[in-house]
Amino acid sequence: MRTRIVFLLVGVLALGACSPSRNDTAASACNAEIGKRMSGRSFALDLKDLAAHAKAESADTVLLTSTIVMDKGLPSEDKQSIECRVRFDASGNANVLYLQFNFNNADLRNSQ
Repeated sequence: MRTRIVFLLVGVLALGACSPSRNDTAASACNAEIGKRMSGRSFALDLKDLAAHAKAESADTVLLTSTIVMDKGLPSEDKQSIECRVRFDASGNANVLYLQFNFNNADLRNSQ
């Protein structure tokens, strides 16, 4: 009987370790929203970096920041920083409240 309980506990703990963290869930929600807004344009986003730069703003809201690369490998390639605010509802679903692309204008200043 004890052996069964031990195996059951080990199994439950293993499954818990594999489930995505709250920051990972928020990063995935941001990635999905970016995909909707990009209208087929290619982009590269490091979800682990996005999740690593998550900051809790309140008990149910997280702000994530990272860098996104548009049209990677093409002549029109462009890097921008992004901010994405996600709120979790009572059931744990992540909803994007805010998404902002911050254009880097350093190149514009140097060309003048």
